[in-house]
Amino acid sequence: MKHQYDKQLKEEEDRIKALKKYQILDTPPDGSFDRITELAAKLLNVPIAIVTLVDTDRIWFKSRYGITLNQIGRDDGLCSSAILSDDIYVVEDAVKDLRTLANPLVAGEFGLQFYAAVPIKVKGNYNLGTLCVIDKNPRGISDSEILILKNLADILIDQIELRLEARKAVSRQNELLHIAAHDMKSPLTIIPIWSDLIKNEKPKSEKTDQMCTKIKEASSKMLCIVDELLESARIESSEVHLNLEKINLPDHIASVVSTNNIIAENKNQTISFISKNDIYVYGDENKLTIIAENLINNAIKYSPNGSTILVEIKTDNKKAIMSVTDEGYGFGENDKEKLFQRFASLNNQATGREASAGLGLSIVKILVEAHHGSIYAESSGRNKGSIFTVEFPLAKKVFV
Repeated sequence: MKHQYDKQLKEEEDRIKALKKYQILDTPPDGSFDRITELAAKLLNVPIAIVTLVDTDRIWFKSRYGITLNQIGRDDGLCSSAILSDDIYVVEDAVKDLRTLANPLVAGEFGLQFYAAVPIKVKGNYNLGTLCVIDKNPRGISDSEILILKNLADILIDQIELRLEARKAVSRQNELLHIAAHDMKSPLTIIPIWSDLIKNEKPKSEKTDQMCTKIKEASSKMLCIVDELLESARIESSEVHLNLEKINLPDHIASVVSTNNIIAENKNQTISFISKNDIYVYGDENKLTIIAENLINNAIKYSPNGSTILVEIKTDNKKAIMSVTDEGYGFGENDKEKLFQRFASLNNQATGREASAGLGLSIVKILVEAHHGSIYAESSGRNKGSIFTVEFPLAKKVFV
């Protein structure tokens, strides 16, 4: 008996490891998954369809149709039991079925009566969760409906496997990028030092000084690009980990604005900061700094000398909204589609000839979405400035 228990415990530990490997728990909503749950509900003529992932002590809903819950406890009788099966798991009348009679969704106010689930079985024979359909009335399920549910589950599994392979490919690419950028950084760091040494040598000429200055400027720009490459490789090669805490967003962004005022002053620019008091979000302080730094730095970089940059924080519809408005080049529709892509090649050039690898906004998008937020950009066209807007859930909204 103990041997059997130990075996089951080991199998569950391995299943949880597989679940974590796929990096799908607690990820933002996904249209491709949502279309599958909607299809499942409509094709089987049921009010509710869910893609569930069974964690150690909870069942999290990656996608849901017809229900507002994000997760439930891991009680026996439904998804927790379905993942132990290699085939479809059906409960036609839950209030009369001993397997599900005590489940809170059946015995409680929710009133679940019909339940059918196909396990999401990935490579290694691990069941991560289910594609399930639910009704509050008892009913049966036909062979054709079972086939539909299984086919939709297979599509889900293909999506999950493809995304894992894509992440692996990106990880390998970023690893090579990290190695190359790291190897470049060491000699680039030495170039400005040698440049200063040459300038201090006797005898020297004005031409030598000018050449050394140009060498130093060029190496500094290259170092900036290498640092951006390293940051991108570091963030995209692994899952973003957030140390969440309750943060007063205006206070935090005000400090970022203050730091960037020095950079703006070098271009005779003014940063205007407007905000209501005490707007709280759950966030990672360092990651929020990276987001704000990138957006404000971009505004400085691509705005003309003497212009004004507006940083504003407000609330709307249970969201904290940060916007950065500049008087720079702006962008057209073609550039808008590429703004948040890695190595985006846009028509803009920095007004102060600042360097960029085209990675800043792609990093910002990753970090914003990790905070369950969204980012978008607007512009009236070329040379008409731009507005970058970030939305975060307010602190009173619970992350699930």
